[in-house]
Amino acid sequence: MNVIEYFDRVRIINISSRRDRRLETVEEFTRNGFHIDDEKIGFFEAVTPSEGNGFPSVGVRGCFLSHLGVLEEAMRLNLKNILIMEDDIQFSRHISQYGKEAIESLEGLEWDIVYFGHPFEENSNLPAWKAVDRPIHLAHFYAVNGRCFGKLRDFLFQVLERPPGHPDGGPMHYDAALNTLIHKNKEISAYYFTWNCGYQRPSRTDLHELSIFDRVPLLRPVMGMLRRLKAKNLRRTR
Repeated sequence: MNVIEYFDRVRIINISSRRDRRLETVEEFTRNGFHIDDEKIGFFEAVTPSEGNGFPSVGVRGCFLSHLGVLEEAMRLNLKNILIMEDDIQFSRHISQYGKEAIESLEGLEWDIVYFGHPFEENSNLPAWKAVDRPIHLAHFYAVNGRCFGKLRDFLFQVLERPPGHPDGGPMHYDAALNTLIHKNKEISAYYFTWNCGYQRPSRTDLHELSIFDRVPLLRPVMGMLRRLKAKNLRRTR
């Protein structure tokens, strides 16, 4: 069993307007031998609010609400666990080996949140799950155990209800919310796998203000082409 099939459900968050990302993600799954069946493994249509309501941007709020929506769906289905990805996922070229090692060593581990993708590049000869001991500023490839669904859901609702700048954490990026929960609640068992299984694929952002190269209609296709070339090169090296 591979890292994708291991979990009760897999959801890939995608904004309906970003058909380019959806198609690239389908290609990424197919390239690595994974099948999107639109049931166990499928896309989750991202929430697209019209206002930021205290979040850094409308896109940041939409991302936050989308991850929350995936979690609520998992709770309605009474799942044992769920693997959550964003639609800019790019798997490591070693995903078959890394993923196998990750899920085998996950067996028997008492966990709440685990990161398969992260920003750390550790020189680790032996693959292992390490306790999260610093912020992980990404949420593109992670899993949540069913025993943590309620705690995480309740915390996210608390964040939504607080004003910006609240000492316990007001509206923020979703990855920051995960970090805050892990930091403030020592009973949450969070780990990351030392062998990085996946990265963010170069792609136009939906969370921040676009650069002039993405705003100008004549330049946007050129940027798209350059990002695809960069992604192709990265597939050879990481």
